[in-house]
Amino acid sequence: MNPEDPRAVRTRQRVLEATVSLLAERGVEAMTMDAVASTAGVSRSTLYRHWPERLPLLIDAVEHLGIQLRDTSPETADSEGELEAELQRVIGQLGAGLRSPRWGAIAGSLAVASEHDETLAEVYRAYVHNRRQEVISVLRRAQRDGELADSIDLEWAVSLLAGPIYYHRLVLHQPLDEQQVTEHVEHTVALLRAEGGR
Repeated sequence: MNPEDPRAVRTRQRVLEATVSLLAERGVEAMTMDAVASTAGVSRSTLYRHWPERLPLLIDAVEHLGIQLRDTSPETADSEGELEAELQRVIGQLGAGLRSPRWGAIAGSLAVASEHDETLAEVYRAYVHNRRQEVISVLRRAQRDGELADSIDLEWAVSLLAGPIYYHRLVLHQPLDEQQVTEHVEHTVALLRAEGGR
């Protein structure tokens, strides 16, 4: 099978879309290979030629959705200072993802399923780690450029930026609009700068 063949590309896209829909509508536990094949309208043999196991398909589907969310995220206007502008971009993408009906539902389902499946937990931890590293890179540049104090614990700072957004959406199940995320980032940047000034 040539993965670059247009028919293979179309099949993979159809399967990834079907997988994302299943994950959003019914959760991780309902995402079986049989269910994906049925939803995508492909045979099981075709599905297994592209993905021999469920877990790689799940990983690819999450990445597929992540690319879609990044591509559709609005450009953030420059704010006061490079640090805040960059954080508005990356945390704004997080907020946009959690606002979307698909990723909002999938994120919660993945977190719960990871509690009972160590292999899935490893994948989920790697996914979260990669997203955290993007924010840490922004904060580290700000420390290098003198916008933040070197004494600030960057892991704590990431949790301070991302944690309330996850809590608001996935624990409280409250709507999360763009303005709330923007204001949260503004207040958190002010707090981080004040923390460094002590």
